[in-house]
Amino acid sequence: MVAPALFITAGVTLASHAGVINPGATVLPYPLFVLLGTLIWHVFAEAVEVPHLAFEGARSYLTRVFFPRESIILSQLFESLITTSVRLLLVLLLLLFTLGADWRAIGWVCLSFYGTVLLGLGIGSLLMPFTLLFVDLQNSVKLFLTYGLFLTPAMYQPPKGGLFSVLLQLNPVWPLMSAARDGAAGASLTHPLAVTVALSAAIVMTIAGFLIVRASAPIVIERMLLGGR
Repeated sequence: MVAPALFITAGVTLASHAGVINPGATVLPYPLFVLLGTLIWHVFAEAVEVPHLAFEGARSYLTRVFFPRESIILSQLFESLITTSVRLLLVLLLLLFTLGADWRAIGWVCLSFYGTVLLGLGIGSLLMPFTLLFVDLQNSVKLFLTYGLFLTPAMYQPPKGGLFSVLLQLNPVWPLMSAARDGAAGASLTHPLAVTVALSAAIVMTIAGFLIVRASAPIVIERMLLGGR
């Protein structure tokens, strides 16, 4: 649950100390800065895959038993929430022992983590009918989730301008990373509007995604029944 993020944090921190990476001024100690960003990305990547994995896991009985199709996504989501809670607990313990975080800091970190789950679930639900029908699309999504971490400000402060700055801001997770770090440091939110938009979009996309899942389930299940994708 946390080992990949810990290894990435250790490697990036050593690279920063060696002068290979110049992260700029960070609001938190650099290892904690990287760990927060990396864990939030892992939470997002896991949540995006929840709807697809739920339907794939239910393939053996989905075509034989009738029940609300959203329920299998919710059951898979509960597993993801447990993993997220373990990661969140690690972060909160580190904050308490290193910075002595107050309730405001804990609240923003929790909101950022669970908001990221909701954002990933919404995007995954919108993509699910298509990733089940088209294997290449699912492979592309997995490729992005694997390497998309490097297109987020998980390891460095985003530059002030330029093409790379635009690419970073197109990533939907960066406002929640920023909110978690600002909250953990006890500072004011650097991008309050972006955080509000990200959380609002997460709610809207989750509702829209579940509606699409319900509408597209008969077609997807028919393809499963026929042995197609």
